[in-house]
Amino acid sequence: MSTRRAIIIASFLVGTACLTFAIAPPVAAHDAPRVETEVTHRADGKLEVVHVLQLSAAQRLLHKAGVIASNDVSGLKARAQVALYSAKRFELIADDTPVTLNILGAEIGGGHLYVYQTGQLVALPKTWSARNAILRDLSPRFDNVINVPTLDGIRSIVFSGSDMDAINSTN
Repeated sequence: MSTRRAIIIASFLVGTACLTFAIAPPVAAHDAPRVETEVTHRADGKLEVVHVLQLSAAQRLLHKAGVIASNDVSGLKARAQVALYSAKRFELIADDTPVTLNILGAEIGGGHLYVYQTGQLVALPKTWSARNAILRDLSPRFDNVINVPTLDGIRSIVFSGSDMDAINSTN
């Protein structure tokens, strides 16, 4: 009888573990601490920069750091504060020349906070470089990824670990 009970318990535990691991990856991927930045270069020379922050993580960290007054960025003032915070922690460099970026604003959608910036660049550079400490200065667990257009397609500049003040590039 004890062998039969042990087999049932072992089967239950194995089944529970398999179910847990089958469900866990999507949840972990959804909560991955990351800021994604997309840079688009239009034919008229305009650069569009969109920073995508996870809403709940951004609100919590920015409130805890005193960047926003409450754990809520739905108000215009809080979104403006987040846009200013983000602009100070992001720098884009085209062939060793800093690109001047202007803040357009920020909005909430689909569980994310979007911060928009724009700039001007006549042609795509040979080398993109960037500094991106958005939310990483508040939690080094965050990875920041910047996707930039090149003549060969989209390239990614990745920030992770202790490279808080680093300037990384596509080369």
